[in-house]
Amino acid sequence: MTNVFITDLKGFANPVIAARLLKAGARIVGCDPAIVRDGDEQGVEVLAWASPAELVARATERFGGALDAIVISPAMPAPRTKVEDLGIEELMPYFQRLAAESIAFAGAAVKAMRPRKAGRVVFGSSSGPIGGIPGFSAYAAARAAVNGVVRTLALEVAGDGISVNAVAANYIQTETYYPKALLEDPVKGAKLLARVPMGRLGAAEEVAAVVELLALGQSGFVSGQVIPISGAWC
Repeated sequence: MTNVFITDLKGFANPVIAARLLKAGARIVGCDPAIVRDGDEQGVEVLAWASPAELVARATERFGGALDAIVISPAMPAPRTKVEDLGIEELMPYFQRLAAESIAFAGAAVKAMRPRKAGRVVFGSSSGPIGGIPGFSAYAAARAAVNGVVRTLALEVAGDGISVNAVAANYIQTETYYPKALLEDPVKGAKLLARVPMGRLGAAEEVAAVVELLALGQSGFVSGQVIPISGAWC
């Protein structure tokens, strides 16, 4: 059985990712800022929110010391904001939540994985900074920080048998970023779909399938890659 720790269990495509990994036979421990006490939710053992180092240590303890994979996939609303309206106070929450916490989770996971000379680190990121998203500089910059660390971290831990990759999604139908109400709007929905070369939004299950490959599949030799999932948008 593969032991997988999933951060931000309630956000973006993560509930679907957790369900798919469970179906594939993995044991899942998860956490989320909204989870305030330890327990069990739909077959997933959950931990009360704390620092990345504490959460990874507790998850690893639950797994009897064998952390096989971590899926690090934070999400937060990203309202359109002109760059001239972005000061340090407006920028820092994005870097704290999306970049700093993600990298700290990865570092804590690597610490747990190194002694066993094996492990998978999978970031849930965005293809937004690859294709460019005007009006979302703060969000794009924070996601770009995660995309940027993938190659460096992969080289740093390759000798320990640990792979590091990112799933960079965009135009995925979830209530966090592209709610159904937006798609149902005859004007806004049509305008949105016109931006996607495939003419549709992706499904959370499509993101989960790639995460499953990277976390559980025979893909250990794949490392240092940022994989866009965006319907050929980038």
